[in-house]
Amino acid sequence: MKLGLQYRYQQGKVQVNHKRFLGYTKDSEGNLIIDPIEAEVIKRIYREFLDGKGATRIARGLEQDGILTGAGNKRWRPSTVDKILRNEKYMGDALLQKTVTTDFLTKTRVKNNGIAQQYYVENAHEAIIPKDIFLLVQEEIARRSHVHESPSGKKRVFSSSHVLAQKVCCAECGDLYRRIHWYTRGKKSTVWRCISRLENSGVVCHNHTIYEEDLKQACVDAINRLFENKQGVLDQLSENLTKTITLTDALSPDAIQIRLD
Repeated sequence: MKLGLQYRYQQGKVQVNHKRFLGYTKDSEGNLIIDPIEAEVIKRIYREFLDGKGATRIARGLEQDGILTGAGNKRWRPSTVDKILRNEKYMGDALLQKTVTTDFLTKTRVKNNGIAQQYYVENAHEAIIPKDIFLLVQEEIARRSHVHESPSGKKRVFSSSHVLAQKVCCAECGDLYRRIHWYTRGKKSTVWRCISRLENSGVVCHNHTIYEEDLKQACVDAINRLFENKQGVLDQLSENLTKTITLTDALSPDAIQIRLD
């Protein structure tokens, strides 16, 4: 049995449990083919991720729309979305022997961390996600994984919950500000506080709490001051656009939508 599997891996033959693998099914000859309806779910996940959503928000939206997972479950876990975003099979390639069986009696399988040889097959089957889009998603995953390092050395991960997330830094300790809700005498307030003050990070910070309305007004005031030198802003904007126009065109939502259609 083991030798038979090894031979199939060497021949680049992809084995997938298509009944649990969202986006694909098999034809009468056992070849992996795209399931058009399920493929739209995969495209949606990739599109929403590049639109700025995180795995939790994507999973919540799929549940609200009554979409089932590859295993037929109503509940979507963020880890399920994350696995879909990282799975090279969606761009038509296949890494074979990701796991190995260590005990054939109990059918115990473990992650193949150098235990056995792995085989990478390019263009093994039809892709749902174009390779450039898939690779773009991998770059975005890497970017989000370590957005900011706090003074205590802690990595602050990406948050897509608010437009100002990861953009407000503490002038005293250098850590990020986090958006939280306060309830005082039955009244709800939205404020931003230095994370070093919220967590037991070992860094003493005395910076003040900022009410969200004050933060919004500060942003408006800053933008207005910039436009007091309107021509200077326009010149800088023109220079930045010239440098990034090709990349911007390639990564625009419309361009991504066209690539996924």
